[in-house]
Amino acid sequence: VFRRKAVELGEKLLPAFKTPTGIPWALLNLKSGIGRNWPWASGGSSILAEYGTLHLEFMHLSKLSGNPEFAQKVMNIRKVLNRLDKPQGLYPNYLNPNSGQWGQ
Repeated sequence: VFRRKAVELGEKLLPAFKTPTGIPWALLNLKSGIGRNWPWASGGSSILAEYGTLHLEFMHLSKLSGNPEFAQKVMNIRKVLNRLDKPQGLYPNYLNPNSGQWGQ
């Protein structure tokens, strides 16, 4: 039962990744599939701590479900992060999911 529910929820969360960069929105209306970010986040950016922790959950969900799409979504986050310059070798807290540029 829990596995099935986890997969159902994971599938409902997939529309959050429908951004130009694949970096997910922080907030998602599960009924409409429309995403957005917190209004207080720098320039409408996604927050590293939020999209970064998805990696663990989605990789495990991919193994549980046998659906590679969950793993592909979070591996894309890694690809995006690896391509970006890191100020002083560190990842800033905010990343704009539309432009792929770091926020303030």
